[in-house]
Amino acid sequence: MSGATEEHAEMKGDSPPRQRKAKRQGTRPVDILLTAVIPLAILLMIWQFIAYFAQGLGLLDIANSFVKLVIKGDADGTTLGQHTAMSMVRVTLGFALAAATAIPLGIAVGRYRLVSMVLGPVVEAFRPLPPIAWIPLSILLFRSNLIGAQVFIIWLGAFFPILINTTAGVKRTSTVHLDVASTFGTSERQILSKIVLPSAAPETFAGLRIGFGIGWMCLVAAEMFGSAIGLGYLVTITQQTGKTGETISAMIVIGFIGFLISYVFLRAEKRLLRWRREVAV
Repeated sequence: MSGATEEHAEMKGDSPPRQRKAKRQGTRPVDILLTAVIPLAILLMIWQFIAYFAQGLGLLDIANSFVKLVIKGDADGTTLGQHTAMSMVRVTLGFALAAATAIPLGIAVGRYRLVSMVLGPVVEAFRPLPPIAWIPLSILLFRSNLIGAQVFIIWLGAFFPILINTTAGVKRTSTVHLDVASTFGTSERQILSKIVLPSAAPETFAGLRIGFGIGWMCLVAAEMFGSAIGLGYLVTITQQTGKTGETISAMIVIGFIGFLISYVFLRAEKRLLRWRREVAV
């Protein structure tokens, strides 16, 4: 009877009982406590612990430093918003380039054996190299174009996670679906758009989320060298001048932006891939 009830609910356009129950679980007081209140309390405790041992600063001192950065800016008059905006522009450019190059290449490597044989060893040769190790070389390669060097580092950090996850998703495509499509004379373009891409979408989304996180970390490291604006530069310059409160404030912004972007990716994945019930935010 329960199966018939769920089928009747689906025919009427209503959510099945199990889906409605899953939706209600996110609004229960215990869920709010576990996913919001307790994590926030832990973060505040960690914040207080770090602040206390960093020259005895408290939460109020760091909050004052944060407000000062927002309103007055650093020693050069550059505000926290300007540092954040420049970092976001750089990471967006690098991440967009990484996605635009890694996804098509991942599809080709995963789908076509010849491409995998030729490019697979090349990818595996460069993949173990940490992106941060490329910073000195990128500065030499791009010379005065420091933004180009930083975008290159972000591209390196985001490229390989996207590529590897996309390749894995394509290779996990059901051979039964591919054989049936070939039997009915489906074109390669239709196979890619109707079978391969939807099948690889979960892994591709995971690669995008991981790639952005790594690209964001690489950006902060890249801005510490040869940059005059950005969150990474702000962390370095405030540390050198002994302004611990401003340093911690910049670190908090870096962590919050990383968390926010990861949350946005999870929401987008949950919305676009609704058939994946294990995706949770």
